[in-house]
Amino acid sequence: MDMMKRLAVAAAMVCSVFTAHAQNTYPSRPIEMVVAYAPGGGTDIIGRYLADQMSRKLGQSVVVSNLPGATGQVGSLRVARSKPDGHTLQIAVQTTHAVAPTLYGKIPYDPVKDFTPIIRVVGTPLALVTTPQTGVKTMKEMVDLIRAKPDKVNQATGGIGDGGHLASMIFNNMLKINPVFIPHQGEGPAMTSMLGGQTTYMFALVPTAAPFIRSGKIVPLAVTGATRAESLPNVPTLDESGLKGYQMETWWGIFGPANMPREVVDKLNTVINDILKEPEVVTKLKSLGYEIRGGTPEAFGQFVKDENVRWKDIITSQGLAGTAGK
Repeated sequence: MDMMKRLAVAAAMVCSVFTAHAQNTYPSRPIEMVVAYAPGGGTDIIGRYLADQMSRKLGQSVVVSNLPGATGQVGSLRVARSKPDGHTLQIAVQTTHAVAPTLYGKIPYDPVKDFTPIIRVVGTPLALVTTPQTGVKTMKEMVDLIRAKPDKVNQATGGIGDGGHLASMIFNNMLKINPVFIPHQGEGPAMTSMLGGQTTYMFALVPTAAPFIRSGKIVPLAVTGATRAESLPNVPTLDESGLKGYQMETWWGIFGPANMPREVVDKLNTVINDILKEPEVVTKLKSLGYEIRGGTPEAFGQFVKDENVRWKDIITSQGLAGTAGK
């Protein structure tokens, strides 16, 4: 019995040494942070800001790689197939890790089995926006314009299945409208097309829309959250605007490939949680329109599973399952 106890203690000590070694040596080279969308959109904004903060805390460069394509599926697949050593991460959004399986019907990766959840970072509602040239100032006026000119009113999104696309599909379904839909390779290009007059309106993430709203280049009509956005307190919710029961928020989290070492996951989780508590970071993220989340890898993993079920129910109830890309 004494021998068994000694062996158990020795094994625990060896495990502890290896864990401490992994934590002390990681990261051993620059970390790639994959953004599965084009530069300029919400995922790119939060990904670059967080990468800078992580570089400062980890003492190693965290370099953002924009890998757009198939509304986030190209970049996500790249991460899923990467070596699970913590040097390839993804700042991912609900589109790629909760919505796509049902909306597309078939995708090249499993959002639960093929990834290691590390931490839920932030969330934000979207804003229904247009340009001053339309003369539209409320949600009702936009709906009236769509119904009056269904073949001339173009709706931009960052791509099939992204947050803006899903928000608009539910919006269209609830109102029984069918505007012309123009997808882009990311929210940044979609915003550019609207500002350039190629498209009429879009659902944009609040952090993406806020600078253009402040400069007067776009007009906010409503937000998709259950309550008004902190950064846009004068903009009503869609529910307040007459679309009763409408509610949607987009979230972001950090993932790595499946089977990452637990000690690396814990180190990343601790570092990012600490970053999200820093006063200057809190102030910056809130000013951009993000709401801070944080938490444990286990909590985030369960959240992702729950989100897959929730969005499957929503998409199916709206008759949208398997419709993306058709």
